[in-house]
Amino acid sequence: NPSINLTAGCLEFLPDFDSATRVHITLPASKTDPFQKGITIVIAAAPGRPTCANPSHPLFRNAAGTSLDCSSFIKRIRQALQSAGFNQSAFSGHSFCRGAATSAFAAGFTEYEIQLLGRWRSDAYKLYIEIDEARRLHISSQLHWAHPHESLSFEPPALHSLPFMA
Repeated sequence: NPSINLTAGCLEFLPDFDSATRVHITLPASKTDPFQKGITIVIAAAPGRPTCANPSHPLFRNAAGTSLDCSSFIKRIRQALQSAGFNQSAFSGHSFCRGAATSAFAAGFTEYEIQLLGRWRSDAYKLYIEIDEARRLHISSQLHWAHPHESLSFEPPALHSLPFMA
């Protein structure tokens, strides 16, 4: 169904197919597009990189040569994870959202750029960002250096009235 599935017409290679520096992928429908106006995703070319698909290979097809739907894709990913010894039940389609947000954050992208990358209209992307323990420990250690007057005791007066602080 071309009103909801990707077709060859959903891809636009710019400036042209033979010398493309980017591709525009138009999703005819998505969860964030309730009126099915279509959403365009822009992806930069990176020839020779593992993240850049071979232009002669098919785009999202199953073994039968038909369109690979989301549930079949997730099923195959889960099978591969299980074969590799991972807990496949811990994976869902949102794992890609989490991975993209976390990778972009780790790479130093701004919050605005992360939001643009995932087409988030709210700050929901923040729920997907995972910060490893080493980074959390580093952030925590910075609190020890946050007090500007080392000779002064850092005891907030409001806490003295609490029974467990007195």
